[in-house]
Amino acid sequence: MGMNDPLVTCNSKLVTKKLLHICCNYSTTDVFVRLFSELTKAGVDQRVYVPEKLACRMGRNLPQDGLYPVHYSRIVRPWDPLLYYTKARRAAPDAARVCDLANTPLIHAHTLFTDGGIAYRLHKQYGIPFVVSVRYTDLEYFYRYMPHLHGHALRILQAAQRVVFLSPAYKQRLLERYVPAPMRDTLQAKCAVIPNGISPEWFEGASPRSWEPGQPLVVGFAGNLDKRKQPLLAADAVQALQERMPDASVSLRMAGCGPLEGTLRSHSGPVTLVGRLEGSQAMRDFYDDCHLFLLPSKAETFGMVYLEAMSRGLPVLYTSGQGFDGQFPEGQVGFAVKPNDPADIARAALAALYQYEERSARCIELAATLQSHMIAGRMAELYRAVGEEVAYDG
Repeated sequence: MGMNDPLVTCNSKLVTKKLLHICCNYSTTDVFVRLFSELTKAGVDQRVYVPEKLACRMGRNLPQDGLYPVHYSRIVRPWDPLLYYTKARRAAPDAARVCDLANTPLIHAHTLFTDGGIAYRLHKQYGIPFVVSVRYTDLEYFYRYMPHLHGHALRILQAAQRVVFLSPAYKQRLLERYVPAPMRDTLQAKCAVIPNGISPEWFEGASPRSWEPGQPLVVGFAGNLDKRKQPLLAADAVQALQERMPDASVSLRMAGCGPLEGTLRSHSGPVTLVGRLEGSQAMRDFYDDCHLFLLPSKAETFGMVYLEAMSRGLPVLYTSGQGFDGQFPEGQVGFAVKPNDPADIARAALAALYQYEERSARCIELAATLQSHMIAGRMAELYRAVGEEVAYDG
């Protein structure tokens, strides 16, 4: 590999040219700020293109000390969800205008349909290889409600050098439901599962928890108090758990707010609402007051709260088939639960309490393997491998 090749590596770090991230969700979450900041520290030279719709979001989440450049462009129109192709037709030349594509060896599109549609056009026009991530909105919105776009999504997946998933469950769903059987092996060969990473601060002062039968048991819940997160199901499940543990006091402690708050206050079970908590220290204190963590969401992109709870030594109960399912072997850090069955959740909670201290210690140990800098290292290695393939193929 010579100095003029698409991606030049030195000690597994990218040292020339700028990778381009296309990231329509950049303004709405700090997940990407953490990832891109750690990628910069790992030696990845990069820039971010953000196609945005709302003026109030322009310029959000700019990195400290200008670690990497961010190009916001208010180019998304209200009618774009109905006229899918118009967004990519508008955004692709805009990205080419504001970003130096002549010095762009690789693009990472962080959603399949929205960002991937833009990257695919740039790939067709300029020959730039790209990586694409498949996220919650791709599977739960575009694939479900826009079947006319399935063929286009398949073309994007075929053209991508790598396809990245946050979860093994989402990888399985895409391959089994939406990829024709003759193409599955080829596509699976370029799939990678790389979850979100957790900041090291979550582990400060963490130690394995202890609990003995007969002692009070506190189950934690953190999330919006709405239908998607299913806090009422959590309350019913804790009540069912209490019936199975008559010799112990079982209670539910909930952090968050939302439209179901009033209903929860009148729930017959022992439910304590602590409201919305701001900052990692407040959340660490919340987790430290609990013994188990339960979030039976109907749909979950990844579920960072599960990882946060694990970092404080809490075994976790997560929804079967959703974003966190499959991150670790069943039983190691907790159990998958049915999203509509309080009795099943109570059963899983009892299983999580068996050999509690060993499982608590394992939660901290395994959560530490998904720290942000480690996840960034895995992503940087993926970019490096793609660069070597492109240079070899060329």
